[in-house]
Amino acid sequence: MIALRFGVADLANTRFVISPLDHLLAGSARSGVHQGNGSRSERWWRDVRRHVPDRARRFLDVVNASPIGVPDFMVADLDSVRRQLNDELDALLSVSQQAVEENVAMFGSGNELPTALARLRDDGARGLREVSDGAWALFRSCLASDWPDIRRALEADIAVRARTAARSGIGTMLNTLHPKAVWRDEGVLECTLGELEGSFDLGGRGLELRPNYFVQRSISLLAEPGRQSLLLHPLGAPTAEPPSRAPIADGLAAALGPARARVLRTIAGSSCSTTELAQRLGITPPSASAHAAALRAAGLITTRRQGKQVRHALSEVGHDLLLDNPVAARAG
Repeated sequence: MIALRFGVADLANTRFVISPLDHLLAGSARSGVHQGNGSRSERWWRDVRRHVPDRARRFLDVVNASPIGVPDFMVADLDSVRRQLNDELDALLSVSQQAVEENVAMFGSGNELPTALARLRDDGARGLREVSDGAWALFRSCLASDWPDIRRALEADIAVRARTAARSGIGTMLNTLHPKAVWRDEGVLECTLGELEGSFDLGGRGLELRPNYFVQRSISLLAEPGRQSLLLHPLGAPTAEPPSRAPIADGLAAALGPARARVLRTIAGSSCSTTELAQRLGITPPSASAHAAALRAAGLITTRRQGKQVRHALSEVGHDLLLDNPVAARAG
């Protein structure tokens, strides 16, 4: 079990991402090499395989080189949420030779290293270009016609999960992703991934949630220093709300903690200095300053200097979070 540890900033920075490249990877991962993703990918591959262009061969060889998976650099690391395949492939082309060699080394050495990955390591920039060209050719020939419908299904799934997060808190939403991803109230998402064990602090970057139309049976996790961690998960049941837990009296408090939820609501009443915030809450100025710093790091408030004081005000993100928790706001 891998334990992902969330702080306040991680909850604020958790987001959904739709990735065309993820779908190429999942759709073309063959069950004879990888653990089967499910009937959708198998049915799609059966329908399109006669249309696979020769140029896609090198991409497919890399995807299916090892049952361990694909090198981490094949999974795009971008800031945008609504991604285009060409942006993801540009990111692939920018991967350094050092990163290629370090990632490939995780799959073995010498005769143990799969041939497709050894070639990719040895061919440098030319190898990345051929893999990228192969991915683009495969998308145009086999996935492009289905992609609008797939994207609509992904967007519908994200909308359902976003409503769950707004009503009951991010933790409750995370708990609905898959039976192998379990949210604990202490701010930990426990992911069961075979025999893997460990703990990973998200470090304020949050978690990218990547719903995948072709993934039906399991989840996949990429967590490493220097980039936002990501969780690949199946779509929920179509046209149905995800399974719900017992209602939470205060969704905002469940996400931020009771103390910081109270601080956020206090600042929402009107902008204030740190001293004024402490007075309103009946706490010490250092405690008020620490809470404000955490909320500012999470993007929920803004702080600006006004003369000798700094004044805190609600950000647009903070306003939306309070707007999505009307029951909690009345209960406060």
